[in-house]
Amino acid sequence: MSRELIFDIINFILLAGLFVYLYRKRGKAFFNERSESIRKNLEEGRQALEKSQARLADAEKKLAGLQDEVQALKKQAEAEIADERERMRHAADDEARRIEELAKVQIQAATNAAKLEIKDYAVEQALDQARGMIRRRMDEESRERLVSFFLDDLGSKIKRN
Repeated sequence: MSRELIFDIINFILLAGLFVYLYRKRGKAFFNERSESIRKNLEEGRQALEKSQARLADAEKKLAGLQDEVQALKKQAEAEIADERERMRHAADDEARRIEELAKVQIQAATNAAKLEIKDYAVEQALDQARGMIRRRMDEESRERLVSFFLDDLGSKIKRN
């Protein structure tokens, strides 16, 4: 073997020995600490993952609950709308009946007023015709006889009382 090869082998053995010595003295503790640190970080990561999964499950439950609640609110709103429609329909029917009754009363009142007006008009027309007929038939002598008859009748009534 050549000398250089022997020096290379010796250098390699010394270097490897130095690494083994340093590893045993300081490296073992470093790597153990590093392993422990990695294990701790992995455990913390696992716990954080479990917590986040629990939060996710809670959020999904709440979301499902919200969807159920929204459905319940929709059903309740639809029921309230139907009740309100029915109430408004009844109110409209009642109002229509009330208006119809009021219209009937007003029509009856207007009819009665028109009948009275027609009767008054007919009476006035009859009186006008009677006055005209009496005026045509009565002359001065008939009027004087009628007035004297009225006065005689009035005088006899006064004497009786």
